[in-house]
Amino acid sequence: MTLTADIGNSHSVIGIWRDGNLIDTLRLATESRRTADEWLLFLRSWISGNNVLGTIRSAAVASVVPAANSAVSDAITALGVSRCTWLSADLKLNFSFNYPQKQTLGADRIADMLAAVHYFGPNCVVLDFGTAITFSVVTDGAFQGGVIAPGITSSLEALFSSTAKLPKIAFHRTSNAIGKSTAEAIEIGAYVGWRGVVKEILTDIKSELPDQGRKHRVIATGGISESLDFAPDFFDIVDRNLTMKGIYLASLAQNI
Repeated sequence: MTLTADIGNSHSVIGIWRDGNLIDTLRLATESRRTADEWLLFLRSWISGNNVLGTIRSAAVASVVPAANSAVSDAITALGVSRCTWLSADLKLNFSFNYPQKQTLGADRIADMLAAVHYFGPNCVVLDFGTAITFSVVTDGAFQGGVIAPGITSSLEALFSSTAKLPKIAFHRTSNAIGKSTAEAIEIGAYVGWRGVVKEILTDIKSELPDQGRKHRVIATGGISESLDFAPDFFDIVDRNLTMKGIYLASLAQNI
């Protein structure tokens, strides 16, 4: 049994794997001040609920929150897990880097590309919808670079927290171009605006790729990727668990 953890800026996702299958996930808010004991309480309760306490022998973690790493590591050790891989550009990976500052690359993006190359081939563009939207480009098995844009949810939260009267809205498709209420106007701005962001960035990326990116598969992942109504317009594949899969593959590659 293997435990995988994706420690993101806003949320963390934990997974339990048995024989290559993801059997359950736990999603919780990331709190950088959470202690090892608090992490252990969450993990032990959830693992016990899956009737696998004491059977997890290995773990792998992708974290973009350094302040949480020590507590997460101590909690995993307290579970009796002796072998834990932390994703970084220094690991044995299934892709190379055409990128001079690979040490600055987020562990979540490394996991995304590990899984994308493994399942979908050496030419891909991976979009991860989280606190930020990341675009990661792999051509002929080499990471070329990408784009980081503000995230949809975090941008909307910033709008709502910075204004006194604007109502909170859900992000969803809208057929109108002119809003007949404040809420509808925000809905249109959010949907059309972010659809346009994704479209324009992908168009610009493909313009710099061989054959205009025709051989590249576009893959979306992240917490809200499956709820994006415009997904069929731009993405070949939507896989909410792509990052988890990449973290698990990293654990296998390190012979854990």
